[in-house]
Formats: sequence, structure tokens, C-alpha cells
Amino acid sequence: MIRVSLLLIAICVSASHLAAQTPKVWIYSDISDPTLAGNNKEGTINDPDDVSAMAGYLLLANEFETLGIVVTSTHRGEHATTPDQAAWADQYFGEAYRSEVAALNESLDGYPDDITFQQSCIKESAERFDPRNDYVSLDSYDTVAALLNRAQQDDVSPSDPIHVLCWGSLTEPAILVKHCLTTGKANVLKRMKFIAHWTNSSLHQGTPAHPEHVANCREDAKACAYLKSVAAQSKIVYHECGAIGQHGIVSGAPSGKDYFEAFRTSRLGTLFVEGKFAYGSVDHSDSATYWVLMPGFGVTLDDIPADGTNTPAIERANEQAFRKHSRRIHDELLRRSQLAAGDKAD
Repeated sequence: MIRVSLLLIAICVSASHLAAQTPKVWIYSDISDPTLAGNNKEGTINDPDDVSAMAGYLLLANEFETLGIVVTSTHRGEHATTPDQAAWADQYFGEAYRSEVAALNESLDGYPDDITFQQSCIKESAERFDPRNDYVSLDSYDTVAALLNRAQQDDVSPSDPIHVLCWGSLTEPAILVKHCLTTGKANVLKRMKFIAHWTNSSLHQGTPAHPEHVANCREDAKACAYLKSVAAQSKIVYHECGAIGQHGIVSGAPSGKDYFEAFRTSRLGTLFVEGKFAYGSVDHSDSATYWVLMPGFGVTLDDIPADGTNTPAIERANEQAFRKHSRRIHDELLRRSQLAAGDKAD
């Protein structure tokens, strides 16, 4: 019965993938090596939930055109002296991906041979956004300049934009937007869609009076406020997911170690499970930012306003939709994890 269900999911995903244009994706993540000791409740420098979200993304990598992944886009002072985190990500994720991509491509088409990582320009400085700065020069912000340069290439357009997934601080996206508006590149911003995880919520952490009082917005409050104001003026497209990843996908997941032990047959599946396992399931809440790009799993960008707003009614509806589809989401990840291990379905 499980194999039949997974096969039906596979058919639906493959059909939607063929029918739709493959979304271009750029990721800004605060992810860092979870073996580096820090002061958060997990004893790490950064919350390891992004580790699980990244492993899940790599299992789905044929559904996207990955243009860039920036790691350690964060404000933790400890990172001033930590090792190169792009090198860590290449070893931690890249080696696992490269070892299993052939098996994935035997059953599913379109996985790139390799996926690379860049270390954030703010990793060592922990710099926050300054709205008084015009950011005319991006000489000190190589990972911001890299996204800008990619957005200016001919294969990117308003009809085929780069989806900028924001898994933590909004510092680098804010610098990019301020630079473009200051230097007369507003047209380039029309080639991007920003999709943010939990920088606003009236239902979780935040309140109806202060929905911005959530961790990812507080991380760089000025950057968050700036992007929200620019989105309200329709100068950028900004889709605010709110907490629907945590309280929809994660909370609705199958519970218990027995289900998730099946992921351990592959290296990528093992990284998914071991990134952050809490309360009987995997915490990969940032994954909402890419599941909304895949039709058929409960929530799409059409369900999320493009002006940065996130009303309680919309967040509640999207949370419930993801919760309803959470089992299918996890079964799809499990199917791909098993394929990565060379376990072909009958």
C-alpha cells in the first residue's frame, strides 16, 4: 500500500514538473556547521533546522534550477573566526549529493551533476542593514553582487524570475534592493520574487498588533522593515510565508522514529533526519519556501500575497492546507531518499 501511494505521488509530481516551467531558485540561509558549539538551545551557533531544509531541497533538486546557495547569512559573532562555511557545506551536503545523484537520475530526470555553495559576505562581519546607506557599491558584498549579476542575465525575466528564498536574516536581500533602487536598476527587481520564511506572523511568536515580533524579522529588524515597506509600494514582489512551514508541514508530519528511520538508507535522507529531529519529527520549516513552488502540495504562491502582507486568515488557511498535505510531502521526500539509495520502486 505504501509503495502504491508513493507511486501515485511520483506520477503527480512528474506530471506537474513537465507541465510547468522549472523555477529558478537562489537561497539565502543562516545554515552553518552544526558541530560548531554555540549558545542556542541546541548548543549550536545557528538553528540546525536549515540543515534538514537543505537536505530536503537537494532531494528535490530536479524540480528547480538552482542558481546559487549562500550559507551563513547570519549575525552570530562567533562566525568571525569559524572556518570557511562554503567549504563545510560542499563537504557536508555536496559530497552526499554527488554520491547519490546518479541513482536519483536513474529514476528521475533533471538532477544537476553538482550543486555548489557560497559563504555569505556578512558571515564574518555580522553586519546589519543600515537604511541610511545607499549601497551604491557592492564591492564588500560579493554574494549580493552575485545575485544581482545573475538576475541581469538574458535567461531571467519577469515571466521567468529568480525566486529568492529567505531562510533567515533579510540583510542581504535588503542591501540588494536598496542598491537597485539607488542606482536606477529597479527593472532588475522585477526579475526576482522574494519568498520569506516566518518574518511575519500574527499567530505564532508575533501578535496581531506586532506581527513583526518573530525571530527572523528581529534578526535584522531594519532590513525586515525596509523590505516590507518597499513591497507595500509594489517595488518588489515579496511573498511572506509566515509560520506555515513550522505549523503546517512540520506539525502535520508523521510522528515517531519508526517512520523517519526509513530515510537513513541514503546519505541525503540521513542528513534530512539528523539535521534537526525534535518532538518526534524533522524540523524543516524553511522548506515551505520551496514547496510553494511545487503545485499539488497544498499551498502555492497564488495563495500568498505578493506585497509582503500576511493576514491571520491567510496564514491560518495556508497553515491548514500544508498540514493536510504534510503526509504527502514527507512521503515524497521518503520516496526520493529511497531512490537516492538505489532502492527502485516495483
